[in-house]
Amino acid sequence: MKHFSTFTLFCFLTFVLACSSENTPTQNNDRYPNAEEQNIDPAGLTAAYDILSGSTDTRSLLVERNGVIIQEEYFNGYSSEHYFDVRSVTKSVISILIGIAIDRGFIQSVDETIGGYLSEVLPNLEPEKAALTIKELLTMTTGLPWRELGYTSTDFNSWVTSPDQLMWILDKQILNEPGTYWNYNTGACHILSAILTEASGLTAKQFAQQYLLSPLSGEVGDWSDDSRGYNFGGHGINLTAPDMIKIGRMMLNGGDYNGTQIVSSEWISESTHNWYSTNNAVPYGHVYGYLWWVGTNAVTGTSFFFAHGYGGQFIICVPEHNTVITASTAWSGVTDAGANWYWVISTIVENIFPALQ
Repeated sequence: MKHFSTFTLFCFLTFVLACSSENTPTQNNDRYPNAEEQNIDPAGLTAAYDILSGSTDTRSLLVERNGVIIQEEYFNGYSSEHYFDVRSVTKSVISILIGIAIDRGFIQSVDETIGGYLSEVLPNLEPEKAALTIKELLTMTTGLPWRELGYTSTDFNSWVTSPDQLMWILDKQILNEPGTYWNYNTGACHILSAILTEASGLTAKQFAQQYLLSPLSGEVGDWSDDSRGYNFGGHGINLTAPDMIKIGRMMLNGGDYNGTQIVSSEWISESTHNWYSTNNAVPYGHVYGYLWWVGTNAVTGTSFFFAHGYGGQFIICVPEHNTVITASTAWSGVTDAGANWYWVISTIVENIFPALQ
């Protein structure tokens, strides 16, 4: 994900607020017939639509409350049937899959180590790296160096195009004591996909389809993989907008979806626990769980947890309002994809959050 400069954030926040004030939306009960029944002010939904519809990069915006779809918008020719590469939302999906694997006994606990699952495929792995735990991967506290958030030049492209993505990151020397320092690290997160595959005998895509998407009556789209055949653990999954909503609903329901317990409620609590401060690495995401971000809207005081991806991909869960909000936005080949990320989440927080009553 690109670095967001203070100037860029200021410009886009100003733009969002200007759009909100200059294009004052009128309530449209016909457009959002379930809004008032679910105690949502339709004016906020209309305002978000008016803002996001002004960009050729916007693809979808959905709002669901209490299991009821309130707003389902598609832009620029996209529909509910399209799959979106949701970039780092993949990380949060991997977190769910690790929880399912623990529930089903493929993995014993988050305290198990890399070496316990990858010693055969990485026989020359140094002992201190083999001792890194699943929990340290989930919380991004491995101590392995990585430049991504906050850097204009990142490690991502060098890593993803390397001949061996697992060893590219594991060849790095540990800089900080594991478990003590949070640093956003897509490369280290990818190791979880390899562990999942070695533990279960299924690729991450196969595991996700069988244990997550099928119970949601959904479908995994394309999911890119590395040079060893492991699906990338930090990016690359493709999901439809309705399936993103279902994942968020399952998270809000403590791992349950329509009476089926997909992952334990204990895992949901652990995943969204305030494990480490991110030092405000991204706007609204000041705390990190197990590959889920935890934040607060400073204006309304509303707490929420969310998955997000480069360019403006979101699954936002608002427990106190029992609401899920998702969005997807173009990112590939988009000059301002990083700025679009902030534009989308600001639109949601400044317009839809206040509409939740």
